Amino acid sequence: MQTLEYRHLDETPFASLLDLRGKVAVVTGGSSGIGLDISRRLAQAGARVVIGSLARERTDELLEAGLAVSFVATDVSRREQIERLATEAGGQGGLDIWVNNAGIYPLKPVEAVDEDFWDRMQAINTRAAFFGAQCARVQMLRHGRGGSIVNLSSVCGHRPMANHVTYDTSKGAILAMTRSLAKDLSRDGIRVNSISPGLTATPGNLEPELFRQHQQNRVLENIPLGRPGEPFEIANVALFLASPLASYITGTDITVDGGWLLHGS
Repeated sequence: MQTLEYRHLDETPFASLLDLRGKVAVVTGGSSGIGLDISRRLAQAGARVVIGSLARERTDELLEAGLAVSFVATDVSRREQIERLATEAGGQGGLDIWVNNAGIYPLKPVEAVDEDFWDRMQAINTRAAFFGAQCARVQMLRHGRGGSIVNLSSVCGHRPMANHVTYDTSKGAILAMTRSLAKDLSRDGIRVNSISPGLTATPGNLEPELFRQHQQNRVLENIPLGRPGEPFEIANVALFLASPLASYITGTDITVDGGWLLHGS
């Protein structure tokens, strides 16, 4: 029969709770946008970060800053390339952190969505996250240290917007997948959580057509904090979830949206 035992306050120095030295992290789509800032923040905390993306894009900025970052060309819509990414990261002394950040955000009204559009959205935004977690688990178990998986969802997974049906579906699936994986992988000492960013000031969100969609959906005027989020603000939460500070958190989604969801619909 299990018993409860009171444990005194952990005496671990606070600074060490955000110290990722000796850890290896993978960030898919980590060479631009939110992923770039996640890669930067994890590396600043001491992790060796392996970026898995189609193109290097701004990866060299991190290298020039003296951060421990490497790049592996990766098409996350192909499982074998995800597996190669995980194996390469695991070969650097183990794998501790996996961030499923890669995603696409094209929008079409319901009547314009065809099979190819639907399948590509789900392949990159949803299927890749599952196989990323699956391949990460293999490497994490190989080195016996457990680990942390962080999935990028979206406020659009919580609340629909016009012309977002394929994207909203993909991000809603991430929320359900996160909870299910958290339950299944807890036995392996692997925590699984997700982040749901709101409108964030990335190059993609500032493109004219997409920004027009945000205006049509009255996004900015419904954000209580009165501004878009910055990529580093999402990255800060990813660092928290990957770190020992979140050691008792799994199966949880954290919205980072400036209060946008407070408006409901």
